[in-house]
Amino acid sequence: MIIREAMLEDAGAIAKVRIDTWRTAYRSIVPAEYLADMSYAKGEESWRERLEHLDPKTCIYVAENEDGHIVGFVAGGPYRNSDPVYKGELYAIYILQDYHGQGIGRGLTLALVEKMLAMGLYSMLLWDFARNPACRFYEALGGQLIKSSQFEIAGTTIDEVAYGWLDIRTILKETQT
Repeated sequence: MIIREAMLEDAGAIAKVRIDTWRTAYRSIVPAEYLADMSYAKGEESWRERLEHLDPKTCIYVAENEDGHIVGFVAGGPYRNSDPVYKGELYAIYILQDYHGQGIGRGLTLALVEKMLAMGLYSMLLWDFARNPACRFYEALGGQLIKSSQFEIAGTTIDEVAYGWLDIRTILKETQT
């Protein structure tokens, strides 16, 4: 598996991973109509725009399989809202279901953490759906459940939770075990 910084030409593959992952991981959480309406073309356009105008403090890494296909990605950088404790944020991490359990999530997270540390960001949080099985992954990396909230997608109220790391250097230690 190769983990590298995302490039503009990765926009379509990143959009496909995100949409395919939403459709598998969130099928019992997000309304089916919403998932069905997700568009690869619109997703690619959105990711192309992000990558073309990427804030230098935002990091996006992709994971390629042995055939050179992108099977996962992570994005993160400074926390997008004000928080007195958590300065960094893992914005998104998605790995195609067929590639779960192979260490790709750890590898992507490690790449992001190393970049965030180089930028002087030593604490981090992330938000995810409370019912997402991936929450166990965050806990395995030492993430602590720190807050919860609700929001609405397509008329459905969804619970979300935030996991936090006061010192993301602990993730480096967790990935070495």
